[in-house]
Amino acid sequence: MPTDQYEYVDESLIDENYKCTICNEPFQRPMTTPCDHSYCQDCIERWLNEGYSTCPSCRQTLSMKELKPVTTRLVLNILDRLLVKCCQCEQSGIQRGNFNDHMVKVCPKGTIVCSAFDVKCPWSGSRDQLSEHLQTCNYEQLRPVLSHLVSQNRQLEEQMHSLTEQVKTLQFKMQSPTRRMITFDKMYEIERKIDSGVLSDSYEGLTWINAWYMHEQWVTANHAVSGWRNAYTNGHICIAFNGKGNPMTVCSKRQYADMFSIVSFEATAAWLDNLHIKIIGRRLKRDLYSETIVLQFDNSQVFNLDWKDIDEIQFVPISGIPRPGITYTETYFAITWILLG
Repeated sequence: MPTDQYEYVDESLIDENYKCTICNEPFQRPMTTPCDHSYCQDCIERWLNEGYSTCPSCRQTLSMKELKPVTTRLVLNILDRLLVKCCQCEQSGIQRGNFNDHMVKVCPKGTIVCSAFDVKCPWSGSRDQLSEHLQTCNYEQLRPVLSHLVSQNRQLEEQMHSLTEQVKTLQFKMQSPTRRMITFDKMYEIERKIDSGVLSDSYEGLTWINAWYMHEQWVTANHAVSGWRNAYTNGHICIAFNGKGNPMTVCSKRQYADMFSIVSFEATAAWLDNLHIKIIGRRLKRDLYSETIVLQFDNSQVFNLDWKDIDEIQFVPISGIPRPGITYTETYFAITWILLG
C-alpha cells in the first residue's frame, strides 16, 4: 500500500528500532542483511541497484541475493498495529495492517467501479458517489438485457476460440499424415447400442483404464440439460468419459516398448463449470509432462499439448463449480477425440 495514502498518528512515539535508516520511516516489508541490519525492501533494493555494494549502516559487503525477509511474527505484528490516519477520508486510528481493507471496503473516498461493471458500465469514482451514480446508471437499469447479451457474447467468444483451435488441429493433421485421430464412433459399429458401456481395453490399439463410451441419442433422451450434449461436435455420435468421475488413463499395449505422442484433444465438462483436470504424460512410469486445464459446462474446447514419446497419459479430475439448477456434482468429463502423433 503506497505510504502517501496514510500518515502515522504520532510517528514520534514509534521506536527507532522499527524504522528504516534509509527513509527514516517505519519498515515496509522489512529485509535483513547478513550483518543483522534491517531496511525496507524497496529502500535497500534501490540502494543496491544504484551501484552501492555495501550495507548502508556498517559498510560490510552486501549483494541482493543475501537479503532475507524479516519473518519474526512479533516484529511484523508491531508494524501492522501502528496507528495511521487515512489521507483521503481523514479517519484516524486505523491499524496499518488493516489499511488496505479500509481502502478497498470502507473508505468513502476510495475509488470503486459501478456495481454494473459486470455488464460493462465504465463508471468509476469514490465510494460516496456510487449511490448518486446508480440513480442514473442506464447499465444497472438495463441489467437483465445486458446480462443476457454479455453472456451470449462470452459464449460466442468461447465457441470462436474452440473453432479456431479445431481448425489448427485439422491443419496439423493435414500437414502430418503420420498423425491419427482417435474418435469413439466405432463403438456404435462394434456394439450396436445407443447407450453407454465400457470402452474396449484394446480400442484403437491402446489400453484404456476407467474409460467408458456414450451414444448421443442416449444423452438426448436422458440428459438433455447437461454438458454431455456439447461434446458431440462435427457429427460425432459417441464420446469417451471417465467412469464414476474418477481418473481416466490411456497407455500403450506394450508399456515398455511402444511410445506415442499426443498432439491435441477435445473435451467438455459434464456437470460442473470450471472443471479443473490435471493431465500427466508418463514414460516408463516417470512423469514427463504435466498440465492443468479448465473445462466448461456449456461448450467443448480443443487443447493442444504436443507431448512426445510417452507411453501413458492420465486425466485426473480435481474440482469444479456446480451449475445452478443441476443436481449432479460429480467430476465427469467427456472427450470427443484425441489426435496422436
